[in-house]
Amino acid sequence: MKELLELRRKMKARKPNFVREDSHKKKKLRKSGWRRPKGLHSKIRHQFKGHIRAACMGFRSPNAVRGLSRTGLIQVVVRNVSELKKINPKTEGVIIGNIGLRKRVEIVKEAQILKIMILNLKDSNKFLDDVKKKFEEKKKKKEEEKKKEEKKEAKVEEKKKEEKKEAKEEVTEEDKKKEEKEEKDKVLTKRK
Repeated sequence: MKELLELRRKMKARKPNFVREDSHKKKKLRKSGWRRPKGLHSKIRHQFKGHIRAACMGFRSPNAVRGLSRTGLIQVVVRNVSELKKINPKTEGVIIGNIGLRKRVEIVKEAQILKIMILNLKDSNKFLDDVKKKFEEKKKKKEEEKKKEEKKEAKVEEKKKEEKKEAKEEVTEEDKKKEEKEEKDKVLTKRK
């Protein structure tokens, strides 16, 4: 098995990138992958020397190791913890599917307990530490935002109190004016 994996590695190192014919000429063809050339005078179809290599069976990896990971494990996509429990750690490796961060953390922790290799993570301990830091930073930001909101609310309440005081002062000024007017009226009525 190890010999076949090593052979596959060497073959892949030699294998060219198969690109579509005339993809270097037309921009729209660069996005699409390999297509078999069907042109009558196609140099690639005729496999002329000095032209792009065509994809063929000779570039395929050995049948026994086809589809296996670099370490020789069968790749299994996992999206939750219950799927993780069905895996044989000796012959199968895990690829964590497209899921959220919290579920990913749960799967990584469970895989460490069950001693299952995760193929799309380099270092699971580092990943868990980074996630922990990220969650802590998020918590701090939320706390800071709460404090800012509380300060804003306190300022709004202070403004309301000031407005009420000003309104009371205005009312008292109006009352004073009314009282002065009444006194003047009294004085004027007494003269008559």
